[in-house]
Amino acid sequence: MDHHERVDRDLKQFLKTKSQNMAIPDIVQHAVDNALSSLPESNVKQRTTLKRWRWTAAIMALIVLLGTVSFFTVPTFAQMVRSLFAKDYTDIGLLRAQELGLVYDPHIKVKDEGYKLVINEAVADPTRVTMALQLFDKKGEHDRNKLVFVDPNNITIKDDHGNVVGSMYDMGLTNDFYYMVAFFSKPLQTDKITIEGNIRTLGYQKEPLIEGNWDFSFDMDMKEANRQTQIEKLSGSYTTPHGMTITLKRLTRMVQGVRFELETELDDTAMARSPGDLWEKQMLSFHFETMEGQEIYSVNPRKEGYKDSLMTSEHQVIGNGKMRWSYTFKYLPEHESYRFVLDAYSVAEKDGSRISFKPSELTEPKTFDILKDRVELVGTSLEASLSGDSTYETVITLYGELENEATYEEWNAYDPAGKSYEISLRGGYSFVNTLPDNWREGLISMGDRYTQQPIEFRVQGLEQIPEELTLVREVVDKRYKDPDWSVLLNEQE
Repeated sequence: MDHHERVDRDLKQFLKTKSQNMAIPDIVQHAVDNALSSLPESNVKQRTTLKRWRWTAAIMALIVLLGTVSFFTVPTFAQMVRSLFAKDYTDIGLLRAQELGLVYDPHIKVKDEGYKLVINEAVADPTRVTMALQLFDKKGEHDRNKLVFVDPNNITIKDDHGNVVGSMYDMGLTNDFYYMVAFFSKPLQTDKITIEGNIRTLGYQKEPLIEGNWDFSFDMDMKEANRQTQIEKLSGSYTTPHGMTITLKRLTRMVQGVRFELETELDDTAMARSPGDLWEKQMLSFHFETMEGQEIYSVNPRKEGYKDSLMTSEHQVIGNGKMRWSYTFKYLPEHESYRFVLDAYSVAEKDGSRISFKPSELTEPKTFDILKDRVELVGTSLEASLSGDSTYETVITLYGELENEATYEEWNAYDPAGKSYEISLRGGYSFVNTLPDNWREGLISMGDRYTQQPIEFRVQGLEQIPEELTLVREVVDKRYKDPDWSVLLNEQE
């Protein structure tokens, strides 16, 4: 073997070694083979310049190989965003992270039982952690369904003191990788996070499980993301006609999201309508709009086709009648003015509305109106209890259209002797009569009239249908849609 043959051999071995370290699809492997075959097998003496040319060609082939493999096998976040653009889904937070150079490559490659787990992109800030995870099978093809994140598989996030602050789940959205995320309702206060993956089984549904070890761990520095966090104090307070005072507090801008905070307080009259802990069961409905009145994002509206950007929300008691609320959005305008508009709110209150009827006379639907809500009884029957024992319970089927909310409603049933029975609800809810340009109008439908699927009131413990039955709504999730308040935010000079 002469000198030039050894050069050819070394070049080919160099390219093969580099390519074998990657999971390469057929189209890329074809390009690699072409690159290798372009290096001649000739025994003819070559000049030194040709020798250098061969090494240059090899390096160029490797560069093309690396770029092609990167493009085809491990989509970067930029490519993910492009695919989401094609689906009319734009993640502004990831774009911003990319612009700031906060996309981190942990170089995770773990192989066992013929499967390789790969992580090449991760983004973290106090709002959330986002990560692209791929799993390649023995053929080097990405298997989107093989990994299921249930015990014993999990991915946790720890702060710089080793405390678990979150866990990641697969959002879906793309077939190119497992789109792993973790959201934080309160901004993380840490200079470093550790992402730990415990992956011990592959397989789903009824297929045999593959046991192995694909565990991984890597750290992410949070200092630069923390430096990008900006806090803006807000002003504005309003008292509704029914006794709720709403005060805007602050806006926290982070790399991947914006946290909006406000506080509410009920006056004595409103608190009297919601004794005990009922007053804590609340919901706010609002939206943001441009100065031209165009919707930016909405929270809990009854608007048809509203725009949603909410990542997390929470509320907590901070005093008697006082609540603190926080909502984290993917984006809110940074360099232009916009408005916060309060659309409605709801509070669980004592009700006592009664519906009395004789089941034997319910041969046709009967309609009752209570506090702007309409309930239509359809029928009654005696059925086996859902508890799975040998008992029976009375089932009342009905439809309804609610102006009020349904989350915190409570109903009881009473027989002729006045004995009380708890009611459990079974069935679906949906919005009806909503409008594309109105955030407040619309009703909640109990049951589905179109498919003839009424909702069920299952009266537990009532094993015989009585001659007369009374339904009492003990608690109404009272909705108030008459507040008239908006606040100009981020006012520009």
